[in-house]
Formats: sequence, C-alpha cells, structure tokens
Amino acid sequence: MKTKKQIRHEKLIDFLNQFEQYQSADGNPLCKKIDKTIGSKDLCKLNINDLNKGVVALTDYFNLCGGSIGGDIDLYQLLQAYFLHPEKRKEMNFIATSRVLPNPGKQ
Repeated sequence: MKTKKQIRHEKLIDFLNQFEQYQSADGNPLCKKIDKTIGSKDLCKLNINDLNKGVVALTDYFNLCGGSIGGDIDLYQLLQAYFLHPEKRKEMNFIATSRVLPNPGKQ
C-alpha cells in the first residue's frame, strides 16, 4: 500500500511531466518517479540530471529567472554539492546552523 507521501510524489511527477521543460525533444517525460522515500545516506546515488531537474522545479516554484542568477547564485552547483558530497553537506549544515542570521522574512 502506498503512503500519502508516495502518492503525492507520484502526482507531482505526473504534473511536472506535462510541461515542456520536463520533457525530452520528442515529448517523452524526463522526471522519474522514485518508488521509495530516500534518506541522506542515499542522496549520493541520485543522478545529476535528476538533481538539475529538481532545480528547474525549484525555480518554477519561486518564479526565479533561472538556476544560475547573476553570477552569485548557482543552485545547480549548490544542490549537486549538497546532495552528492556528504563532506560538503556537513560543511554547509555547519554554516547554516551556526553562522546564518535568522530569517528576515520570518514573522
């Protein structure tokens, strides 16, 4: 029996695959359903092309002009480093938890 989270994941993938940026040149869907929830130990097994599709989805959500913006933001490199390299993830987590100011948008 599929969990609610798995059903939501599959519906999201089906939705994304309707749009051109998530299709190959011949119209085939590029986003793949993952049949089980993955944890941090499995992140390094993710395909770099799938990670990059995730960046596209993130830019769509936030309505960003792209995943690499103005030379100082590169979400592609950021997520590739964070997901595929555990030692980089540890460093980033340290920075995020010890050196970053509180969220200025938080009420």
